[in-house]
Amino acid sequence: MERASSVTLIHAKDHPVLRDAVAWQITEVRYALPQRGEARVVLGLRRADEALQMHFEGVDEFSVTSDFRDPPTSGDRVGVRILDVTHLQWDGVAIRVESACGGLSFWARSVRIGEGLPATTRRSRRD
Repeated sequence: MERASSVTLIHAKDHPVLRDAVAWQITEVRYALPQRGEARVVLGLRRADEALQMHFEGVDEFSVTSDFRDPPTSGDRVGVRILDVTHLQWDGVAIRVESACGGLSFWARSVRIGEGLPATTRRSRRD
């Protein structure tokens, strides 16, 4: 089901999985469409000396355009907006992800922070 790109997300709140997500720089984007199952996306994120991976499952309408690029000025961050959209009640879709600078977007059913990260990185999601 294609969702309208003009959906108003004014009632969407930041997803609690990662506070202040726009402060993290996107360092990696991996999209996987397995033979069986739903599409997945892994986003690598970095902030100062911390790094983590966000794993999104049940990805739909994944889009990367030429607008998605490195920060325009050294030191700027291409952060990510991770929104809780459960209020839309769309057949299990719970998350909207968008690059803060545009050019990357998708919907997802679930998200988790990757396993095997140092404890300091895990604590960072509660900043």
